Amino acid sequence: MIERTSSNAPIWIGARVLTADLPIDKEAAEAVLPPGLTLVDPPTATVFVASYPATTFGSVYREAGLFLHAQDARGPALHCVWMVVDDDTALILGRELLGMPKKLADITLDERGDRVVGLVRRKGTEVLRVEADLGVADPDPPAMFGRRMVNLFGSIIDGMKLLDLPSSRETIHAARRGHGTVQLSSSDRDPLGELAGSVEVDVRFLVMDFGSSQGQPEVLGAVDSAWSLTRFFARAM
Repeated sequence: MIERTSSNAPIWIGARVLTADLPIDKEAAEAVLPPGLTLVDPPTATVFVASYPATTFGSVYREAGLFLHAQDARGPALHCVWMVVDDDTALILGRELLGMPKKLADITLDERGDRVVGLVRRKGTEVLRVEADLGVADPDPPAMFGRRMVNLFGSIIDGMKLLDLPSSRETIHAARRGHGTVQLSSSDRDPLGELAGSVEVDVRFLVMDFGSSQGQPEVLGAVDSAWSLTRFFARAM
C-alpha cells in the first residue's frame, strides 16, 4: 500500500482506475492548452477510465478523462482538457468547484481476469477505448490524482481564470501493469482524435482511495476572453 498522506479522509473510496500515459500531437495539444501553461517535452497525456463504488457525497458512478502534462513558473502540473461522467451530481461538483470540464457519457469498465477494458461513448460515438492484459504487480506506481493541477474556472459572463489545485491525498491499495492499447476518436464536440489515434502503451490498473486537497485552490489570473470563446467553450459543451 502506497500512501501520500494528509490529515483529511478520502472522498473516493475503493476507486478502480484503468490509466495510461501516451504521446500526443504537439500542435493539437497546444491548441487546447490555456495561456500560462506550456507542454512538457515530449508532449504527453494521461487518460483514464474509472469506477467509483463509494464516495462521501453519495454518488456511485463512472468517470473518464484526459490530462495534458504541462508546466508553468510554479512547476509541473496537469491540465484537464476533457472529462466525462455518468452522474449529474458528480458533473455539477466537478465543473463548479474544480474547473473540470465534465460532460455526460456512457462509460464502462469491464474486468475479466487479467483483461480490463474501459470504453466511453458520447452521443453514439466511441471516443475512448483503453484495453490491457495485466501482468505483474507494480510496487511503486506514479501518483494518479495526487498531483498539482491547473484548470480553467469561470463562465462566459464572468470570464475564465486559471485555478491552481494542489495535489490530493491518495492511497494506492493495489497496482498492476501490462501492455495495452489506447484508442482516441473524435465526435463533433469531443475532438480527442486530434491528439492521438491508436497507440500501444503500458497500462496500469489501480485500486485506490483519494480526495481531500493538501492545500487551498488559488486563482492564478484571468484567461483571454477570445481564447476562451474559440478554444474552450466549444469542447466544454
